[in-house]
Amino acid sequence: MSYSIGIYTRISKQDENKFTEESKSIKNQKTFIEDYIQNNNDLRGSQLFYYSDDGFSGRTFNRPGIKKLLEDVKNGKINCIVMKDLSRFGRDYIEVSNYLDKIFPFFKIRFIAINDNYDSYNNDGLTTDIDTSFKNILHSYYSKDLSKKVKSGLIARVREGKNIASFGVFGYTRNKETKKLEINPETAPIVKMIFDLLEEGYSRSDVCKILNANSIPTKSEYNIKKGIRKSYVRKAENKIWKLVDIHRIVNDETYIGTTINFRMKTVKPGYSKRIKNNEEDIIKIENTHEPIISRETFEKFKSKKKVPRKKVISKSIFAYKLKCGHCGYALKFKPICKNNEIIDKKYSCFTRMIINQPECQNIFVKESELKKIVFESLKIKISTYINNNINNKNLIKLEDEKINKYTIKINDLKLSRQQLYEKYVDNKITLDEYIKLKEENANNINVILEKLQFSKDKIEQYKNIDTEKQIFKQYINEEELTRELVDIFVKCIYVYKDNNVIIHWNFKSL
Repeated sequence: MSYSIGIYTRISKQDENKFTEESKSIKNQKTFIEDYIQNNNDLRGSQLFYYSDDGFSGRTFNRPGIKKLLEDVKNGKINCIVMKDLSRFGRDYIEVSNYLDKIFPFFKIRFIAINDNYDSYNNDGLTTDIDTSFKNILHSYYSKDLSKKVKSGLIARVREGKNIASFGVFGYTRNKETKKLEINPETAPIVKMIFDLLEEGYSRSDVCKILNANSIPTKSEYNIKKGIRKSYVRKAENKIWKLVDIHRIVNDETYIGTTINFRMKTVKPGYSKRIKNNEEDIIKIENTHEPIISRETFEKFKSKKKVPRKKVISKSIFAYKLKCGHCGYALKFKPICKNNEIIDKKYSCFTRMIINQPECQNIFVKESELKKIVFESLKIKISTYINNNINNKNLIKLEDEKINKYTIKINDLKLSRQQLYEKYVDNKITLDEYIKLKEENANNINVILEKLQFSKDKIEQYKNIDTEKQIFKQYINEEELTRELVDIFVKCIYVYKDNNVIIHWNFKSL
């Protein structure tokens, strides 16, 4: 039997501390597996596909490499999986057993874990043997036990005043050897400047304005510039100081010499989403590094009370869609009340409070007016699109005919290429003539292949148009703008001064 083999490798942060050669790196795992395949008569010469997860825990299957592997299993791209051992695949006993006993046999996948001496080909379709099941259980318990030990080790380091975060808080750098915070001569003066301005009587909004007017870099700008972090969504030049940035700085005890760890926690093991940790689980150790400001100054400006929650107002139908056309930041709304009842909402550019940009000062639009603008525009777009009399079925038929012609031409050219070879073998043409004619033949095939692909893309486009028309027809008789309509059709709305509005739609055809 011919195999298409998926080679899967994984290394977690814990593996980096091991000393066995195969576990040391992804590269060594690949070499180990390739040697095994080369020395196995059943597998030698098979087509190889590579999948890896670098720095991911085996306690979850929410890993990009394993997800791609399983997707290719379902699509029939591979029919054999080889890895170093079962723990590379996963450390969740129940989930691993489910794949070995049910899912892989259903897709007729041969599964090999080299170090565990496991090969499903030798199982003859039987469920996982007791030895393998026992190993799965051990891997599962090992992972949980290791997680506890790692956390205990981290807590011990924290108690020593070491910072376990990857990066230092804005104003500090983290010493890689001592694991402690040290003052950053470039950013610490910015933190000091913020507190000095507050001491002089400026409000937090005024501080933002001053920082932005003087082009003082924000934390993200500085990190991008220094290559510390590259994962920020916004471009560095579009970053501005906001009130929330000032709030975070004036309430951060790091600036008075206190090391703070475990501020955040993961929602679920193996997942990246994080939320604020419970106050009792946050560990604070005082006097671990040089402070930037005095405790007296910090106590003077930190938020003494929690801001009382305002009355909950239902989200706008334009939530996450409205942006200022001048600065690019989201618009905020305030309710317009009459007799203690909300009769409308007014949107404005909040950044006018923190930057001196005249255009942002003039962004004021009522929700009722905006609804009217968007709804009328949408109705015109939908009506025009639906009434387009182009017959897509005829267009698809024409492209299908082209595809048939292109396919015949390609087959003829392939036959011609074979005939060229026969002429060369029979000494009817020279080697130079054969090479030249073969290149011309290949070029002609590539040209026709491009045309064929273009026709296929056109057919897909026409089919999408038909699908879109069916979607649009469902909403042609709507009488008012709803959140559902906005979510389906509107990508983003930019509001400019004098209530000029530009709408970006979710459908290219609109």
